[in-house]
Amino acid sequence: MFHPLLDNPAKIKDQELENKILDLTKKYHTAARMGQGGVCQQIMIILEMYKEEQAKRNQAAMASTMKKQNKDLDDLINVD
Repeated sequence: MFHPLLDNPAKIKDQELENKILDLTKKYHTAARMGQGGVCQQIMIILEMYKEEQAKRNQAAMASTMKKQNKDLDDLINVD
């Protein structure tokens, strides 16, 4: 998902990204309660973009952790 008025979310720090997601979620719920369908759609586009970036970062962190765990196990198992 891409929003033309926003910068690349990959440049945002993790904590800032999480704060933006929380803030936009609150704004989305407020707009939904007020019946602002068009605003909700725009917020949802931005929110999805940030969530995709967060998921990508989480997936990379998990892959890195798994790689380290597998490397540690290689030293423990000796098959001769």
